[in-house]
Amino acid sequence: MNIKKIIMLLSVLLIIILITLVILIIYGKYEKKYEYDSQTNNIPIEVVSTLEKVNVRNNYYMVKSCVEKFYQYLTKTNINEYRIIDEETQEYEEKVKKQAIYDMIDERYIQFKDITVDNIFEQIHPIEESTVIIEEMYVSQQDENMSSYIVYGKLRNNNTKEKTDFQLLIEVDMLNRTFKVIMQDYITTNIGKIEEDNTLNFDLEASIEKNTYNTFDYKNITDETYVTDLFNQYKDNMMNDYEEAYKRLNDEYSKKRFGTYQEFENYAKNRARESLEMQLSKYQVTNYEGYTQYTCIDENNNYYIFYVTGVMQYTVILDTYTIDLPQFTEKYNSSSDAEKVLLNIQKIFSAINDGDYNYVYNKLDNTFKQNNFPTLESFSNYIKQNFYENNSIGYSNYKTSGDLHIYEISITDKDNEANPTVTKNFIMQLKDGTDFVMSFNV
Repeated sequence: MNIKKIIMLLSVLLIIILITLVILIIYGKYEKKYEYDSQTNNIPIEVVSTLEKVNVRNNYYMVKSCVEKFYQYLTKTNINEYRIIDEETQEYEEKVKKQAIYDMIDERYIQFKDITVDNIFEQIHPIEESTVIIEEMYVSQQDENMSSYIVYGKLRNNNTKEKTDFQLLIEVDMLNRTFKVIMQDYITTNIGKIEEDNTLNFDLEASIEKNTYNTFDYKNITDETYVTDLFNQYKDNMMNDYEEAYKRLNDEYSKKRFGTYQEFENYAKNRARESLEMQLSKYQVTNYEGYTQYTCIDENNNYYIFYVTGVMQYTVILDTYTIDLPQFTEKYNSSSDAEKVLLNIQKIFSAINDGDYNYVYNKLDNTFKQNNFPTLESFSNYIKQNFYENNSIGYSNYKTSGDLHIYEISITDKDNEANPTVTKNFIMQLKDGTDFVMSFNV
């Protein structure tokens, strides 16, 4: 074989190799899909086949929308929605809902329950109008495109407030933006016990075909959207689910502020009107090691401080005085004694404005307390008669006497500036850490 033929053969082989590489690159470019991070789009994350808690905010909201869509179509038709009760309209509405649920459930579940479009509401019972409460969510990824989500939660009946547990497996196809649903009885029978960090005993198909009802939108969830949802979820709990609101309280805070569930329930009932009207006014996000703190303030200057350890995994504090926040402690420790006294006086009036007279009572000097207010009731009555419901304070004439710090405090009615100003001398003794005791002229 001469040199020209060898060169020609090598050239052909090189061209074939190059064409093959180009095809592989193009194929990989269009076939490889990624699950996106909650903060930055277009950044791939590692595929995790074992069951892990969902820590990507966008993915949590994506699955939440699928669960809500499923239960929305499973909700019984409310005939009060129609101004004229039209039997034909109701039949059409039910037909649509049957088809929607059928199109959203997995074929394996259809076979497991022997489901048809006609008998679907006999096999999967419709629910009353309810609110979906997601408590935990886990994910197992088959590949960059296909994932299984295990969702634990409750359905709270909007009329009776009764709650029913649910568990769903949501199969998600990120390429087609589609999903399928499997319900708890199939999970119990065919998948078995589900534990975090274990491999999920469930095989996904290569893709989920799109139909009219099984699609979702993938959205980038901003801090503003997220913190507004945190705030509104807790607002909803304060109005409709005292047990859930209580369960969400920070443990240390709950013990110090309320002591018992009954005390919290009384507090929530007394604030029912305020809870109904509360609107988020401003918020601040602070990142710490292991958690993020979302400090929310409503239009009435009430605080809701969320400690978030995962997506919608949080505890909450409802004031800034019962326990010391990291920001307060840092500021307090770097302040002068005069500044520390003012910070403590601000705590006192935050508690008074909250109606938390017990906190203030426990800060009174023992001798002063015994001489003037032997009971919490006597102190509470004094505050109600001599101060305002919404107090605003000013300060002047600071002086010291030994280890006592004295400020003249002017108190005005924030809701009615025409009311007279009350002037009191507050006497405070600073203790270890951020502790203090105080008295004032009666």
